[in-house]
Amino acid sequence: MATESAVPEVRWLEERTSRWDDLVAIASHGGDRVTPEVAMRTGVWMACARIVAETVASLPLHLYRKIDDHSNERASNHPLYRVLSKRPNSWQTRYEWVEQMCLHMGFFGASYQLKVRGARGFIEELHPLDPSGMEIQQESDHRLTYIYREPNTGRQVVYRDDQVMRIPWLCFDGVTPAKPTDLGKDAIGLARSLEQYAATFYKNNAQPGVVLHTEQALPREVREQLREQWNSRHRGPSKAGEVAVLSNGLKVDTVSATNQESQLAELWLQALLAVCRVWRMPPHMVQELGRATWGNLASEMVSFEKFTIAPWLRRIEGAIERDILVDEDDLYAEFLVEGLLRSDITTRYQAYEVALRTGWMTVEEVRRRENLGPLATAKNDSPGEVEDTPGDMGEDVQEVQAGTSEDAPADAEDDVEDSNG
Repeated sequence: MATESAVPEVRWLEERTSRWDDLVAIASHGGDRVTPEVAMRTGVWMACARIVAETVASLPLHLYRKIDDHSNERASNHPLYRVLSKRPNSWQTRYEWVEQMCLHMGFFGASYQLKVRGARGFIEELHPLDPSGMEIQQESDHRLTYIYREPNTGRQVVYRDDQVMRIPWLCFDGVTPAKPTDLGKDAIGLARSLEQYAATFYKNNAQPGVVLHTEQALPREVREQLREQWNSRHRGPSKAGEVAVLSNGLKVDTVSATNQESQLAELWLQALLAVCRVWRMPPHMVQELGRATWGNLASEMVSFEKFTIAPWLRRIEGAIERDILVDEDDLYAEFLVEGLLRSDITTRYQAYEVALRTGWMTVEEVRRRENLGPLATAKNDSPGEVEDTPGDMGEDVQEVQAGTSEDAPADAEDDVEDSNG
């Protein structure tokens, strides 16, 4: 016999369970509750999430070792280098792993990675955990305990603080992350309502609501029958243009305002801007180019890198140092933001020219950035650094500018990783 506290559950999204009130909240067009799943079906929110996730995932991530206060090197011989830079687990590429991490943060407020250690005690894999099944408790000694409910089996597992890497979005108490979909629920609700209104409007052949009226007194059954007959014959895009025949003095009046009268386009723009404010996303990144010009797009891209993407990079890098590089004070992880300039060859080469002329980069360092072979081999048939002098600097710059990505080998070096990570 079922107890009174038992609440029916609904299986949905194939591997997710949700209680009936979550399903009602999603079905409700004007409900106050906004879940991550509702946000996933809201166009502008999903667009912002994809932009952040795909941009961060496209940037190379490397592990570095500090040599002294002024120099460092890639720690390519460290066991964690392959995990962070190449293959975090057996079924995901690095790109897919970082992309999923950012999506979890953008919809659920945090990303959790289970640290899987090998026989030697080093972390060999990082397994993503479903953030919707995670609960965090802080103990009296300030350590965190993770109570995780597996999505497929419902089995509850308790993890220690040293078993999980936690990457929160915003935390007001320092422990429990805030859900972006909770903080931005009004913006999501407005955008979702407008999308549903527009879809319904055009599903009904872009016709406003009508009233059938007559001077005769009609019984309730007749009124219901007339409504059903009208909807069945004239509602929907497949029935557009059909002729309506009215009898017994019936007349048709429209009662809804047009989209122009209700300022649908203006409301839609305000809903888009409201979501962009939550994500700190420049509107032109989600195809809103109303006020964009050739002059301000360049500054908007700099703003996108500094104020939108940079905080996400710092969150991930900080979590790696805190939870992965434990007791490794000489190691740190860093994304290479130069990857954002890969598509702009003119800007990239101008930056190289300045670096060469001011002397803080050599030709060989530039060529390595572009995945080109050593210039010394081509000139002197002897590997090694080329000693640049002011007299031949211009010639070297021209040689660097003449090089293109076509000269790069098929298996490009780490700092120009392809989209597969």
